Formats: sequence, C-alpha cells, structure tokens
Amino acid sequence: MTSLKKKAVGGVIWSGVDKSSTMLIQFVFGIVLARLLLPEDYGLIGMITIFITVSQAIVESGFSRALIQKKEANQIDYSTTFFFNFLISICIYGILYIVAPFIAGFYEEPLLIDLIKVVGLNVIVSSFAIIQRTILIKKINFKAQAIVNITSGLIGAFVGIGCALSGLGVWSLVLQYLSRNFATSVLFWIFNDWRPSFIFSINALKKLFNFGSKILASTLLYAAFQNIYLVVIGKIYKSEELGYYTRATLFKQIPATLVTTIMQNVTFPILVDVIEDDERVRKIMKRSVRLTSFLLFPMITILIAFANPLVLVLLTEKWLPTVVLLQILAIGVIFFPINAINSNFINAKGRSDLFLKLEIINNILIVITLGITYSFGIEIIAVGYVIVSFIGFFTYAYYSGKYIGYSGFKQIIDMLQYAFVSIFLTAGSYFLWSFIEDQLLYLVLGICTVGIGYIVCAHLLKFEEYEEIKSIIRKKIGKAS
Repeated sequence: MTSLKKKAVGGVIWSGVDKSSTMLIQFVFGIVLARLLLPEDYGLIGMITIFITVSQAIVESGFSRALIQKKEANQIDYSTTFFFNFLISICIYGILYIVAPFIAGFYEEPLLIDLIKVVGLNVIVSSFAIIQRTILIKKINFKAQAIVNITSGLIGAFVGIGCALSGLGVWSLVLQYLSRNFATSVLFWIFNDWRPSFIFSINALKKLFNFGSKILASTLLYAAFQNIYLVVIGKIYKSEELGYYTRATLFKQIPATLVTTIMQNVTFPILVDVIEDDERVRKIMKRSVRLTSFLLFPMITILIAFANPLVLVLLTEKWLPTVVLLQILAIGVIFFPINAINSNFINAKGRSDLFLKLEIINNILIVITLGITYSFGIEIIAVGYVIVSFIGFFTYAYYSGKYIGYSGFKQIIDMLQYAFVSIFLTAGSYFLWSFIEDQLLYLVLGICTVGIGYIVCAHLLKFEEYEEIKSIIRKKIGKAS
C-alpha cells in the first residue's frame, strides 16, 4: 500500500470514527433535548443561525482552505492567519452586539437581543481552533480531531441537558453550543503542539487572501443563502413552524454531513497532492463518489420511508409536522456529498474563482425558487430546496467532466446500483412490517431488515466498496490482536 493510500485509508477510518461518534452524540442527546424543549425554542435559534454562520465564515476568511492548498505553508503563514482570525473575531462580535436589537426588531422577538449577545461569543472562542484544526487536516491526522470532537461533544451535550432539566428553555441550546465550542478550542491546543509566533506578515496575508478571499466569498454566499430559508420562514411563519423545519433539517443532515465531512476532509488534501495527474485524480474522484453513494443511499431511503415512526418514537407527537418536511428535504441531500467532492476538485485545482461563480449561480437559483414558493407553505419551500440541489449537482459536475472526463452523467451511473438496491430493500422492509402497530418495533425491524439486507446484497453483488471496507476492518482487527 502506497504512503498516499495509507494516509487516505487512515484518514477515512479516523474521520469516520470522528463524525459517526460526533453525530451519534448530537443525535442521541439532541433527541433528549427535543423531548424536553419546545419547537418554539428551536425556532428562536433558527432565526439567528444565519448571522452566526456568516460571522464564523468571515472570521475563518477562507484561510483554512488556502493553507491546506499551499504545499509550503510555514510558521509565518500560520501565525499571521491566527492573529488575523482573532482580530476579525473581536470586530465581528462587536458588530453582532450592536445589531442585536435590530435583528430582534425584524423578527419581533425581544428575547433575541440577549440570545445574539451570548451566542455571538462563540465567534471569538472558535477563532482559537481554526489554525490548530487546519494543521491537523493538512497532516491528515484525524485521530486527534476525533478525540477532540467526541470529548467536546459530550461536554456540550451534558451541559445542554443539565440546563434543560433546570428549566432554562432556549438557553439550554445556547449554553450547549458555547460549552462545546469552548471545549473544542481548549482541547485542540492540548492535542496539537503548534503555537503561534509573534509574527504578522502583510505579504503572507495577501498571498493567502488571494486564494482564500474567493473561498470566503463562496462560503459567505453558501452560508447566507442556505440559511435564507430560516430567515424567510422565521419572518413569515410562526416560530414553532420554523422549529419543525430546523428539526427536519437536523435529521436530514445526519447522513449527509457524516458522509460529506469524511470525504471532503480526506479527499481535499489528497487531491492537492496529485492534482497534476489527471488519471490519478479521476480514480480518486470515482472511488470517492462510489464510496459516498455506498454509504449514503441506504441511510437516505430509511429516513424517507420510516420518517413517521422515527419522529413519533424519538420526538413524540408534538413534532409530527416534521415528518413531511423530513421526507422532502432528505431527497435534496442525495447529491450534497457528491457536490462536496466536485467542489474539492475545483478548489484543489486552484480554481477558487470558478468555485465562487458556481456558488453565485446556485444562490441565484435559491432566490428564484424562494420567490416562487415562499407564500405556498413550508412544504413547498422544501420542494424548492430539492430542485435547487439537483440543478446544483450538474453545475459542479460539469467541470469535473470538462477537466478530467468524469461528468455528472458518469457520476450518476456510478451511483445507480447503490440507489436501486437501497430503494428495493427499503420499500420491501416498509411493506413487510407495515402491519405492526407498535411504532418502536416497526422502526427497529425496518431499519435492521434494510441494514442486514444491504450487507447481504453488497456481499452477493461484490460491491468493491464493501470488500475494501471489510478488508480494512480485518487488517485492523489483525493488528489489534
């Protein structure tokens, strides 16, 4: 096994441990919180999500990607970026503090003033972790990241539940968020031995910003326009309806975020290393798309088919309006991880300008669909989101086809076998156990049937991804024994 392949395999394994464990923690403890809190509480957080997300994007300024893309990044680059991130975070928090009353006035929710002032502190806290995380990603060291993220996730979860049990309502979500990110920053400094030097180079900043500025603009556009759904729903509809939408979004993001983050964090630094070799890049892209599809499709089909028992069992009847939204939005995330792979290729190619243009196109589509759908209810708004996600896939994949001959059509062909198997198994499981009235039993039997059936089919059909994962697991067990 080559050194690069060892890095890739190790990265996938530890990134998988990291994200699966983190998502499990968020999922389990999030369910507990959702049962203790009200949809309105999540709706209030949803109203300010766009402002915090955009603020964090500005603080990061695209420098993380720029440092990963720069093969010869040095101490001057890291230190300059660290101090720049920190200074910008102070400025951004000051702006949030000042505009908090205006945001609260826009939504006609006075409580948002204090919520923004407290949640905004995370902008400063998170700035301390940016360079530490970047260095570990650049080294493809996901073991340290896994330890940090799992530990901080548990800390945040226990703080949030403790606050909810104490009757703090929406503040439970705020304090969970803050405590988790504070723990993350502290632990990154413990697990990574990098320390900043008192150096600030304008020249280094300019060079990094030349690449990073386009990533920043793209990230800002993505953050603003992806979260514009929350702004529109929060302004036009009731806070509890926004709560249903945010809960559906959180559910559908579990498989998408899990797979996307693993593949994106691992493939980007590897693509940078081999970007001049079109054949190797094409092979990496193809394997990434196939592995992503292999992991993603059964999770998506389960979400869609078993959304009703899932919501009833985990969240109780007060969250039932989430079901239809979840089923619609889950369709829209099918291509999300594949988009991330295609965008990784574009950025690894050094074409952050092209990445920006594609984001602008997609965001124009978001505005158009929102303008058409906003008055027809949140379900139709969700349908608009799905349409934009499909179009977005083909815009990104077009350039993979142009540069390395791996078009959107070829990517879809690589996905189809996993899609067909997942749909067949999930539909069969759905109808097989539909006579069962106990929703918990129905959910458990349904998921287990799909899971076991998928493994059996992968074995019989000799899916390469299944065989490779099985081989990796055997090797790991062999080493452990």
